[in-house]
Amino acid sequence: MIDVLEIVEEDGKSLDQRAEAGALLDSVQSFEFVFILPLMKNILGITSELSQALQRKDQDIVNAMKLVSVSKQRLQAMRDDGWHSLLNVVSLFCEKHNVVIPNMIDIFQKHGRSRRKMEKVSNLHHFQVELFYQAIDQHIQELNNRFTEANTELLLCVACLSPRDSFVAFDKEKLIRLAQFYPSEFSHVELLVLDSQL
Repeated sequence: MIDVLEIVEEDGKSLDQRAEAGALLDSVQSFEFVFILPLMKNILGITSELSQALQRKDQDIVNAMKLVSVSKQRLQAMRDDGWHSLLNVVSLFCEKHNVVIPNMIDIFQKHGRSRRKMEKVSNLHHFQVELFYQAIDQHIQELNNRFTEANTELLLCVACLSPRDSFVAFDKEKLIRLAQFYPSEFSHVELLVLDSQL
């Protein structure tokens, strides 16, 4: 009878697949992998409601802009106060599943890079600054880039033109502010006239 292991070892491709599978298994069982999963779960949990609101066809602009603001605030709160709780959750998981927890004051060692060329940073710096802060900062920056103060104000002004519920969102001040965004269309005198017309 032929041993299955011998067949696998004779096929070079199968050996490569085994090596790749072993490397993937090592990666999945690393502290860094375990750290990144709850970090991303928390970030995506914060932005999930906003993401769903922006995908709806019948968007409520006012609600979406509130969700942008709330998402930014919650991400900033996570950045300011969430490090220790995340590290605690990750550590408990690692202890339960026998994943090696690195000493945070030791020098971080990136796999696959020459140690001489690598910038020497502590594990704490790598996990807190390079992963935790950077991931949150990128999400906050993305929200800031897509929803600037001017864009947000413009959208909120446009929202007061919604015919939903017999123009319940109508707001004279917001319409005047909307007209101010277009100075080539509305002169100072026309703005005064618009105020009295509304």
